[in-house]
Amino acid sequence: MPIGYNAVALSDRGRVRPNNEDRVASVRTPYGALWVVCDGMGGHAAGEKAAELAIRAIVDYFSQAPPHPPPQLLEASLYEANRAIYTIAQLYPEYRKMGTTCVVALYNGQSVYYAHIGDSRLYLYREGHLEQKTLDHSYVQFLVSQGLLTPEEAEMHPRRHVILRALGLTSRPEPEVAPEPLHIQSGDLLLLCSDGLSNMLTAPEIARILNLRLLLSQRAQLLVQAANEAGGEDNISLILVEFE
Repeated sequence: MPIGYNAVALSDRGRVRPNNEDRVASVRTPYGALWVVCDGMGGHAAGEKAAELAIRAIVDYFSQAPPHPPPQLLEASLYEANRAIYTIAQLYPEYRKMGTTCVVALYNGQSVYYAHIGDSRLYLYREGHLEQKTLDHSYVQFLVSQGLLTPEEAEMHPRRHVILRALGLTSRPEPEVAPEPLHIQSGDLLLLCSDGLSNMLTAPEIARILNLRLLLSQRAQLLVQAANEAGGEDNISLILVEFE
């Protein structure tokens, strides 16, 4: 029997940035529920443009894609998003070098299939334990993987914002599709977020808020509020999903 869900999507400018370059989408498609968080980058309004193009391309793709296994659909949707961004970036000088990170998840009633590029993340909260399911495509994560930094040192590293992969920067992106889906249990929480949340709050701080006996919307708002209280150095975007 399919497990139902409730989803809340929020995006906030934060306390430092003059505008919000993040975009989120929570929609139903012929293949199931689709959740997307994009964190745009680029001068002027280019980051906003890249994130908007990515969201639109991914949602449009899932609305009309021919039947394929979910991992293939996710990968193809990210390639479509990359093509849309890269094409515009080559045509208009003001959009040169624009790009966006992206984390995307597809829920078919039993399992969550997911993919990402850059440092937007997906977490699973189950029975009081928060687990990060994606690994950032970032400079500091590379150093951690090489044993040159500890995860604790990475959280404070001055170059923690430097990402190594994104949509739109090249004609051949390198998205990462999870090899296995998450098999959902009743009571699970799924969190997709931009680094404006994950760079401001530690995993225990996120878990503490998720564990509160509050409405899903209230917990989502508390996450944004906590990130702002911690400095709000970047745009803060999240999609929080509760399965029941």
